[in-house]
Amino acid sequence: MNNSKSRSLIRYLHITILGIILVFILIALITTSFFSFKLTSNNVANLLNDINSTELYLEFIHSENHLFPPSEAREFSLSNFFLPLSSNIHFDDIRTLLGRELPALAFFHTEIVVAEEGTTIADLPFESIPSKEMLENPVEVDEEKAEQEQKEEQPTKEDRNRAITKPKNKTVFIYNSHNFEAYLPLLKNTKNNDNVVSADERANVVGVSSKLSELLQQEGLGVELDKTNINQVILDRKWDYTYSYTVSKEVVETAINNNGNLKYLIDIHRDSARKKQTTANINGKNYAKLLFIIGKENKNYEQNEQFATKLHNALKKKYPGISKGVYAKGYELGNGVYNQNFSDRAILLEVGGVDNTNAELTRSIEAFADVYSKLYWEENQATQQ
Repeated sequence: MNNSKSRSLIRYLHITILGIILVFILIALITTSFFSFKLTSNNVANLLNDINSTELYLEFIHSENHLFPPSEAREFSLSNFFLPLSSNIHFDDIRTLLGRELPALAFFHTEIVVAEEGTTIADLPFESIPSKEMLENPVEVDEEKAEQEQKEEQPTKEDRNRAITKPKNKTVFIYNSHNFEAYLPLLKNTKNNDNVVSADERANVVGVSSKLSELLQQEGLGVELDKTNINQVILDRKWDYTYSYTVSKEVVETAINNNGNLKYLIDIHRDSARKKQTTANINGKNYAKLLFIIGKENKNYEQNEQFATKLHNALKKKYPGISKGVYAKGYELGNGVYNQNFSDRAILLEVGGVDNTNAELTRSIEAFADVYSKLYWEENQATQQ
């Protein structure tokens, strides 16, 4: 009698423990599926991209009736199909397996759409988020260095003779979501300093945007340049730096509401990588490397990706090595939209990294303006205004 009760108790404990284990497994599967993986149409489409519907149908029938011949696809299996769909884990990509256990690896989850030969995850762009203290105390420009750069950058006679046209029909909008992103060579006290933010446009991305605006206008494009101090808006509203795109969205939306002709949107940034990764030598001269970021979480994703790819290919042909390629980011890596929902000709352009000089940036933005203006006129089937 006692033995019978003991066996029943042990059996009950085994069932209880097994039940608890199953509950934890179920919770893990649910949280992995719904919190780590976002079931957006883009993500599901990417997973289904390489799946042949006929092979999937044949495999389903074969799993129920083994007399039915299996799919002829050697590498196809239901487990390989459903595991990524439910957990976002891909055995051919270690980043998806270790990304949550090694937080730093999450920076490398950027999808490579088009890249130069030899690109690895070590070359992927990543964003360095400045602290509130850095944003409140931007670094000043070293006036001696700035004066020297200005002397070296004197325009040629040909440049002076090139008039800047200002067409009434403005179709290009240039702005900076991270307007304080700066470059070290012109800043004060930069030795062992991670604070690479500056309010002075001679050393930050706003200056790069100004140069691009002038160059595109010389090519006859109607350009609207916005210099909204987005960083100051964030500080005034007591918001976190991650809300930069919330503010820039307001800027872009207002501009488009005021001018419905704005179709070509360019948000200029700079990479946080060091000089070796952000510099290309072309015909004996150094250029700051360029790269394109496309947001995956908007309706214009495919068109913007195609447009960025055209730009990359044109740059690669004329200035080999200057473009690092086209990269896509979703919600799991930050904003995921980057205001590209407003147009199917919207790009986020990274120009160089923290160590690139003014001369290198200028060469690269001239190369970009050259390629961009040609593609613009090709698309609009027009000549210069």
